Amino acid sequence: MNIIRKIGVLVFIGLALASTKLINQKAMDTQTLAQTTILSEDQQAIKDLIDELFKAADDRKWGIAESTMANSVYVDYSALGGTVGFQSPEEIVSGWKAFLPGFDRTVHQVHNQAIWVAGDRASATFDAIAAHYLEAGSGENHWTVFVGYDTEFIKQDGKWRLARIDLSLYDQVGNSELPQAALAVMENGAANPLASASDATATVEKFFQALEATNFEALVNTLDDEVVQKMPLAPANFPEEIVGIEAMKSLYKGVMDYEQSYDRIYLPTSNPNTVIVKFNGQVTTGEGKPYNNAYVNIYMVKQGKITEIVEMFNLNILLSGWPGLKPESYSVHAAGASTTSGVTLEAVVFNSQGVNLKGHLFLPPNFDASKTYPAAIVTGSWTSVKEQMPDEYASLLARDGLITLTFDFTGFGESEGQPRQVEDYQLKIADIKAAVDFLTRHPSVNKDELSGLGVCASSGYMAHATAQDKRIKQLVLVAPWLHNPAIAKSIYDLRPGGTEGLLASSKAAKAKYESTGEMEYVLGASELDPLSAMYVPENAFDYYLDPAKAAGAKYDNRFAVSSWEPWLTFDGIAAGKEITQPVFIVHSESGAVPHGAKEFYDHLKGDKEIVWLNDFNQQQLYFEEAAVNAAMGEVVKYLSK
Repeated sequence: MNIIRKIGVLVFIGLALASTKLINQKAMDTQTLAQTTILSEDQQAIKDLIDELFKAADDRKWGIAESTMANSVYVDYSALGGTVGFQSPEEIVSGWKAFLPGFDRTVHQVHNQAIWVAGDRASATFDAIAAHYLEAGSGENHWTVFVGYDTEFIKQDGKWRLARIDLSLYDQVGNSELPQAALAVMENGAANPLASASDATATVEKFFQALEATNFEALVNTLDDEVVQKMPLAPANFPEEIVGIEAMKSLYKGVMDYEQSYDRIYLPTSNPNTVIVKFNGQVTTGEGKPYNNAYVNIYMVKQGKITEIVEMFNLNILLSGWPGLKPESYSVHAAGASTTSGVTLEAVVFNSQGVNLKGHLFLPPNFDASKTYPAAIVTGSWTSVKEQMPDEYASLLARDGLITLTFDFTGFGESEGQPRQVEDYQLKIADIKAAVDFLTRHPSVNKDELSGLGVCASSGYMAHATAQDKRIKQLVLVAPWLHNPAIAKSIYDLRPGGTEGLLASSKAAKAKYESTGEMEYVLGASELDPLSAMYVPENAFDYYLDPAKAAGAKYDNRFAVSSWEPWLTFDGIAAGKEITQPVFIVHSESGAVPHGAKEFYDHLKGDKEIVWLNDFNQQQLYFEEAAVNAAMGEVVKYLSK
């Protein structure tokens, strides 16, 4: 019988028979939320709940685990062949009871939390290293999965409760036969008790103390001459194994000038010579750069010396923070240009109506400042930030010889502006024209070859900016969401309260902000909340929720309620009547409002061309490598004419 079917939905682990390496899609510069952000009371409560839930599973405190959940929880483990749907806390926990105690120890290191609160609803994404230890007759004694979660919470009677959890598998390492062995233990009615002490702890503590004191001699003294350090989750450009005392000396000598401290928890196993340590590192490198990773390490000790270390960490944080390393892609997923492609990224700042906007300027391979290059401004979907599809497309255009600019709109991402997360077409069109100002002042930009490229909802903003600003020489739209008030009404009348209700709530939210300075928010995307900006269940807006796609610390999953009025009254289609520059469109019949794109196209009076990539849907054109490459192939071919 399939193991997933036997143990039900396992919220904390994933059994997959092949490593997916989805982590390569997550190249954001991420650190744990607690280390970078002052949490609100609600955010802290949700963070504490997440920690309590996973700790309860590891400690086998089943009642506590159930108490963290709403009466019904939507669980989606379809990526692992598991059950999808609503379950009670008792049903969920019964699956864990029947499986997890078959291991000597389970350890979940939860980190990289990003939490967004909107009234009595909240969503959060986070990563977890989940190590499962069991003494095996052969092979490794651990099976470890590196996973991402996107979750939702509901506030009930003043307390937050888990209401949805969805897992993405990034990677798995170790002994893939251990889950079956643990299941066999439980079927024999012999759950493994949790060990309470380990002889290895004292030696490992000396190791950590030496690290914190940067006492190289003391650290080396804790290591056996034949010591081995394994790093199975390491990226391709980082060693997976260090063998022998001399190699270890070389490794650790390099970090002796780092300031470092480690919050650690010792977790004994059934083997007194083996201890698992869950810890977070607070490190300042020799370059003065923070490097704060999360770890689950397994230490084996013999005669007072460490003989083996299995070190498991978040490779994304390693690539973003470790000296000499960098993410694999300029995008949050693999479809963006590789950081080894020759493209370079410069962080830039420019002003729009008194607000400083943060941007990324991508320069092509072999960039020569004495020459001029064609250029493009690239913008993304509503609520998005530059690190999502804008950087994806811009980095690929730069790889093909253009200078490209992405930026966060006013009130979004890293840019200034209050209130936050306001989807206002007037502000966004003004920001695009400010970006034109910035690029046309760049000495290496050919002002006669400046394009505007809009993806999804920003297509309407980019179209209006093109109609108003003739410095934009051609308009390119990819997967354009183009609507007018009539199309908006046909869509949003299906929402609770309909279009009129949303308009009324928008006006009330704007008035409240003007009088109190407080903006009301709903979730940007939700699988559960019909009042969220993007609510269609069954992963319809998975791009904004899934940390393996584009969710994470750079994105704010909130939507200012005052945004409904400008959004519902905006007419992106009408701009087609005013555009005289050439226009190129790449879309899909299964994408967003294709009839809006067709109506816009019919309004165009000048040179125009449209290509339909009907093998892909809207979100695939945001991030999937095949879809993005197909779209970019058409765009580059057009711009090269």
